Amino acid sequence: MWRVFLIFSSTLFIANAVLAREMHFVTYEAPPFVSESLPEQGAAIYALRQMLKKGDCELKITFAPFLRGRKLAMKDESVIGFFPVTQVNVTPEFTMSKVVYQTPWVFAERKDNPILWKKPEDILPYKIGNASGYEMAVSFQRLHKEKKLKLEPASTDELNLLKLANKRVDLVFIDAGIFAYLLKTSEKLKPYQNQLQLNSKVIHMDQYGVAFKKTPRAIKEMENFNKLASEEEFTRHVEAYFKKYPGP
Repeated sequence: MWRVFLIFSSTLFIANAVLAREMHFVTYEAPPFVSESLPEQGAAIYALRQMLKKGDCELKITFAPFLRGRKLAMKDESVIGFFPVTQVNVTPEFTMSKVVYQTPWVFAERKDNPILWKKPEDILPYKIGNASGYEMAVSFQRLHKEKKLKLEPASTDELNLLKLANKRVDLVFIDAGIFAYLLKTSEKLKPYQNQLQLNSKVIHMDQYGVAFKKTPRAIKEMENFNKLASEEEFTRHVEAYFKKYPGP
């Protein structure tokens, strides 16, 4: 009797193991959405993991700097994709999944120097901070290719905002959620919390998904991912994360 039970249990365990798949993505630091130092690796990773559980899918995450991460994804056969990405920064080696999340892409500015603009050309007189790895917004790409924009590179969003606070740049390209998080949590930015704000005009809504490699396995997994993916559900999980981990 016990032998039969053990055989049955082992068979059940093996069946469950077969059902459980692993999706291995490369990602980068973008708190509060993605970060090795945050609970459950940040709001976006939490939401992704919760959503994939519906398909008995395990999520494996490897962190790397943005530019090096895409190269790592291509070299490592176990990696099937890169997350998060927008359509703008999907390179030809990848194809993008369904959109799972949207967030405003905006300018940060100093409160004592608000910038009024209607079209991209209105920004030409100003020096703009842009973090390494961030692709240019579609509406600014022509001016960028013509080298008309005055861009000041920075390695991180935090450094970008410090340059803005110290008047080294006039504006900073940034995600609205990341801006709010950094002002709330960065010790270096604390002295400037009341000096910085978001520009009133949204540049565009960033639509995030996963960049899957163009290999047979990755394409198949993208099909599975798209069946599980839901923008409404992902957003609900992100909101639940911020309630669970409200931060400092």
